[in-house]
Amino acid sequence: MQLDASQQAVLDLPLGQSAVVLGAPGTGKTSTVVELIAARVASGAIGPDEVLALCSSRTAATALRDRLSLRLGVATQGPRARTANSLAFSVVGEHAAGVGAPEPRLLTGAEQDQLLAEQLAGDVDDETIAWPEHLSADVRRLAGFRAELRELMERMVENRISAARLVELGCERGLAEWVAAGEFIARYQDTLDTLRPGFVTAAELLADAARLVASGEVSPGVRLLVVDDLQEFTRAGLDFLAALARRGVPVVAFGDPDVATTTFRGADPAAVAGFGARVGGGAPTLTLSTAHRQPAALREVTKRVTERVGTALAGAQRRAASVTDRVGLVQSIVAPSDAEQYATLARRLRELHLLDPRTPWSRMAVIVRSGRQVPELARALAVAEVPTRTTAAAGALRDDYAAKQLLTAVAVVLGITALDGAVATELLLGPLGGLDVVQLRKLRLALRHEELAGDGSRPGDALLAEALADPGALVTIEDMAPGRAARKLAQTLQTARGQARRGATIEELLWTLWDRSGLAATWSKQAARGGVVGGEANRDLDGVVALFAAAKRFVERSPGRPPGDFVTELLEAAVPEDTLAPRSLADAVLVCTPPAAVGLEFEVVAIAAVQEGTWPNVRLRGSLLHPQALGGAADSDVLDERTAVLHDELRMFALAVSRASSLVIVTASEGDDQQASPFLRLAEGEQVPIAGHPFTLRGLVGQLRRRLASVPADAAAAASLATLAEAGVAGADPAEWYGVLDPSVDGPLVDLDADLEATVAVSPSRMASFEQSPLKWFVDVMSGSSGGLATGVGTIMHAIMEVVAAEPEGDISVDRIWGDVERRWGELNLEPGWVERREKRRVQKMAQGLHDYLDEFEHSGATLLEAEGTFSLRLGQTVINGAIDRVERRPDGTVVIVDLKTGRQYPSGPEVPAHPQLGAYQLAYHDGALRDEGPLGGAKLVFIAPETTTTKKTFREIPQRAKTEAEFDEFRVRVHEAGRGMAGAEFIGVRSDNGRDGYDYRIHLVPEVSEADE
Repeated sequence: MQLDASQQAVLDLPLGQSAVVLGAPGTGKTSTVVELIAARVASGAIGPDEVLALCSSRTAATALRDRLSLRLGVATQGPRARTANSLAFSVVGEHAAGVGAPEPRLLTGAEQDQLLAEQLAGDVDDETIAWPEHLSADVRRLAGFRAELRELMERMVENRISAARLVELGCERGLAEWVAAGEFIARYQDTLDTLRPGFVTAAELLADAARLVASGEVSPGVRLLVVDDLQEFTRAGLDFLAALARRGVPVVAFGDPDVATTTFRGADPAAVAGFGARVGGGAPTLTLSTAHRQPAALREVTKRVTERVGTALAGAQRRAASVTDRVGLVQSIVAPSDAEQYATLARRLRELHLLDPRTPWSRMAVIVRSGRQVPELARALAVAEVPTRTTAAAGALRDDYAAKQLLTAVAVVLGITALDGAVATELLLGPLGGLDVVQLRKLRLALRHEELAGDGSRPGDALLAEALADPGALVTIEDMAPGRAARKLAQTLQTARGQARRGATIEELLWTLWDRSGLAATWSKQAARGGVVGGEANRDLDGVVALFAAAKRFVERSPGRPPGDFVTELLEAAVPEDTLAPRSLADAVLVCTPPAAVGLEFEVVAIAAVQEGTWPNVRLRGSLLHPQALGGAADSDVLDERTAVLHDELRMFALAVSRASSLVIVTASEGDDQQASPFLRLAEGEQVPIAGHPFTLRGLVGQLRRRLASVPADAAAAASLATLAEAGVAGADPAEWYGVLDPSVDGPLVDLDADLEATVAVSPSRMASFEQSPLKWFVDVMSGSSGGLATGVGTIMHAIMEVVAAEPEGDISVDRIWGDVERRWGELNLEPGWVERREKRRVQKMAQGLHDYLDEFEHSGATLLEAEGTFSLRLGQTVINGAIDRVERRPDGTVVIVDLKTGRQYPSGPEVPAHPQLGAYQLAYHDGALRDEGPLGGAKLVFIAPETTTTKKTFREIPQRAKTEAEFDEFRVRVHEAGRGMAGAEFIGVRSDNGRDGYDYRIHLVPEVSEADE
C-alpha cells in the first residue's frame, strides 16, 4: 500500500514511542493501523503475538482482525484485534486463574436492567428510601429511568465513587436524586452479590483490569498497543489504556473527536486530544492530512458539518484535503409522507444496483438516528424488494416475530403463561400453528359443534385452549386440515411438557418446538427464492438463530437455573441483548444507526428520516438522575448542556455522511404533521423525483397493466406483458389478474341457515360502520385495524374515567387526570418533537373537558350507577355484546346511558335519533341485559376533543331521547339485518361523502383492470 507523507510519519515513530494520531474521516486511520503493525512485525523488533489492536466495537474488531491476518500472513496464538472489554476480560480472568478465584462473568445490559426492574418493583412499598416527589413509583417503573440508573452506576465506577460517597455528594450539592439513588444502589449491590456472585458490569471489568495492570499483578503481555477510533472509548476504557501505557506498553491511538457517536454512553470527544497527556512520556500528536475516501464534493459536505462542532481541544484534522479524482454526488429526497420517502429511497437504491455501473447491495448503507427506526425502515425497504440486514441487537428478542412465537410456546409449556383463548389463538395463527383466520374460524366452529352435540355450552375460546392442552380433544375433527394442524401443535406442546417435567434445558425445549414445526425447511426454501417473502423468511431465521444462541449462553453461564428464568427474562427484557449468533451473509443493504457504522465504508450512504425533532434530538440527556454531573459538569447551565447535545447530534450526522465514498442521499418527509430537519440543508443536493412506481418487476407489471387498462389498444404494453408472462413474472398473465380468478372461498362467515344454533356477534360501536359500508366494516374487522394514535388516546382517557369513577371520593381535578395521562403517555410511542408537543396540548384540553363534565355531573345531583359495565343481549341468532362507559341516574330518577368520545367527528342533529350505538345501549337496558335502576331517560354522547367543543364549553353533549316501544321494535329489526349482513359472504363497498372509502379501501372499489372501459 502506498502511504502519504502524514501516514508515513506515523510509521516513522521511534519504537516504544506512544502517540496520538488525529485524522478526519477517510484519511486512512485504519489503513495506517494495519501498516504500522505490519511494519513493526516485518522489522523483527516485535513478534506477531506481541502487538495488539483495540477497536471500539466487536464488529470493527472482527473486520480489522481479518485485514491484519491477510496483511501479516503469519499464524498467531490469538486474535490480533480485540475490544477493550475483551482484553480486560482476559486480564481479569488471567489474574483470577492465578489466584484460584472463579472466572469473572459479565453482567449484560439486559440482565442488569431486569435485576434493577425487580429491585425497584420490590421497593415500591418500602418507604425507607426517600425518592424525590418527581421520581414517583410510576416514574421508577419506566425503562428510561432504569437506563439513567445504569448510566449513573457506570459513571460511579469510572469516577471511583461508591454508593455511600454518592449519598454524600447528593447532600453537598443539594441533589436529593443522588441521595436516594445512592441508598438504592447500595441495596442493589448487596442483592447482586447474593443472587449473582462473581458477575461484573463492563465498566467494573475495565476498572478491575486497570487496577490489576497498574499494580503490576498482571503483566500486559504485549509490546505495542494500537487503538482505532479512540473517540468512542469511555473513561473506564481510557483509564485502562493509560494503565497499560504507564506499565511500559507504547500506545499509538487514532481518533477523530468530530465523529464521536457514543457520548451518550460515556465517550468523551475531548479525550482524543488529551490522551497524550494522560499516557505521559511526551507523547506527540500527529495529524493525517490527506482524505482518500471521499471526492471533493463529499469531503466538502463532511467539513460543512464538522465545522459546526466544538473543537474538543482538537481541530487540525479538519484541514485534510481530498486527493481523489472520483466524482462525488449528493442527492436529496423530500417526500410528502414517510411511505413515499421510503418508496422513493427504495427505488433509488434499486436503480443504483440494477443500472450501470452497478453497485452491490453490500456497498450500500442506510443510516437512521434512532435504533427504534431500524426495524421499520428495514421492513419498508424489504417490501420494496431491497434486501436488508441490520446489526445485532437492533431490538429485543421478544420483539422478533419468530423468536416471540417460540418463547410464547415455551412459556405455555412451563406454565409461565396461562393457556387461555387469546394465547391459543396467537399460537394457532402463528408459524407453529400455521392457520389463517378463516381456518381458525372453521376450527372454532367444528369444536363448537362437538360441544353442542355433547350438551355443553362452553364458548369457542375455552374450547381452543382445551384442544391445545389435550390433543385428544381434536381426535374427532382430524379429517379437516385445521384440525390436523391444531392436533400437531397440541402434541408438540404435550411432548415438550413431558421433557420439562424430566428436567430438560431451555435449549432442549426450544429444539423440540422448532424441530417438530418443520419451519426450518419451509423458511429455508422461501429464503432461497428471495423476494419479499424470502426476505421475511431470512429475518425469521435470524431471529430463531439469535434465540438459540441466547439459550446456549444462558445454559453455559448458569447451568443450574431453570428454563423458566430464561423465558421470563427475555419476555420482560426492555434492553436488547448483544448476540454472537451468525448472521445472514447474503448481499444486502445495511440499515443501522451511526454508532454501528463506526469503522465501516460504503459507496452509497443514505441518511434517512432526517426530521425536525428527531435528528437533531436536543432533549437533555440524564434529566432525572444527572449522571453526566459526576464527570465534573454539575455547574454547567442548561444552555451549555443543550449546545453539547447539539454538537453530539452533529457528530453523529458527520459520521453518517463520512461513510460514503461516491454518493450521499439525505431523505426526509415534509407535510402538515412533520418538517425536514435543518440538518438537511447541510447536505442538500440534487433533488430525486418522488417515485411513481417501484423499480421492480412487480412495479413494471403494474404500470403496464395500468396503461393497458386505460388504453386497451396499447400494443406495446400488451406485448411487454406477454413477454413478462412468458418469463414467469407474477401478475403479468391476465389469468392471474384480480377479479378474473374465482374466489377461494364463497361461503358465508357464519352459516346461520345451515346451523340454527349458530350466532353472530354485533358490536354496538361497529354497527354504524357496517351500515355506512359493509366493505369498510369487513376490512377493518378482518385486518385488525387499530386506528393508531386516536385509538391510543381514546383507550387512555376511557381508562382514566373508569379509575376515577371507581373511587368513592375520587379526585377529578385536571392535575390528577393529566397526571394519569402523562404516566401512560409512553404507550403512544410518539417520537419527541413538535408533533408530540402538539398532541400533548390537544390531550390536555381533553383532560380539561373530562374534568368539567365530571365536575358538572357531581354538582348536578345525579348518581353514577355503573362504570365500564359489560352486557350481552341475544336477539335470535344475533348477539349484541358491548361495554358501557357510564350509567347515570338523573335527579328526576330517570336513567341515562353515557358514552365518552375522544374523536374529532360528531354526528349532526338529524343523525342522532338513529345513532346505532346509543340505540343498542338503550335496547340492552330496556330488554334486561343491564340491571333495572329506574325508567330509561335516553342516552348521550359526550365529546371532549377540542375540535368538537365550543369556546364556552370544553365538552359537547349529544343526547338521544328515550325510544318508544315501536322504535325499539324497529331497532331490533335493524340489529337483525346487521347481524345477517355481518354473517354473509359478500360485503359491498360504498363511496361515502367524505371520500374515506374511496381512499382507505380504494383497492376494493376501483374496477379491475380486466373491466377497462371501451
